[in-house]
Amino acid sequence: MLRDQASSGRIVREDGQYLRNVAGTGGVAAARNTIAENFLTSTPGEWLFMVDTDMGFPSDIVDRLVVSAETNKALVVGALAFAQKAAQLPETSLHARRLKLVPTLYDYVEMGDEKGFRPRSIYVRDTFQWVDGTGAACLLIHRDALEMVGPDPFRPILVPDALPGGRAREFSEDLSFCARLANVGVAIGVDTSIKTTHHKGGIFLDEETYTAQEVMRMSSPIGVRTGAAA
Repeated sequence: MLRDQASSGRIVREDGQYLRNVAGTGGVAAARNTIAENFLTSTPGEWLFMVDTDMGFPSDIVDRLVVSAETNKALVVGALAFAQKAAQLPETSLHARRLKLVPTLYDYVEMGDEKGFRPRSIYVRDTFQWVDGTGAACLLIHRDALEMVGPDPFRPILVPDALPGGRAREFSEDLSFCARLANVGVAIGVDTSIKTTHHKGGIFLDEETYTAQEVMRMSSPIGVRTGAAA
């Protein structure tokens, strides 16, 4: 905030607003919807920068995201971030539960009788790229995109017949937003040159940790994999 006030003034300005909402895990979707609504109805801002409190990011992140969005003509741009997913382990793992870092660059896939968003484990580093979905933990959204999507953009979507056996799958609030963007023809970008850290249970999820994980995985005789994400 201090850097912005002393430089570009994108955030700290006469008509700027700080839209804060506190929510537990179960209330994240409603909190994001409230922020989006307040942004549209209470501010004249062109861009909404949405960031979660467990994210770390460089002080010039807003300027860099805006430049990337304008350069690539994108209405929604995310920074490089990582999430944790449960790893599928072989039976020899003694029923251990392990977590795997995945980049929040997602492709929408339909494989057999399953539909969902799958993490793009191999992504292009330090450049802008188009994706089918990304997380909302550190995301720049243009006003036009929110207006096109309509009310409650982050309400989770229940997709029938998306899992084997004809079972329904509920997309997370951020991937539901991405699905709605696709429905109105809004493309999503992620700029992997703009990096973040994600604090989870005493560790930080970032590109350095992800690289170390992938090096270890490739050198291990027992690999792990993740399926489609919701």
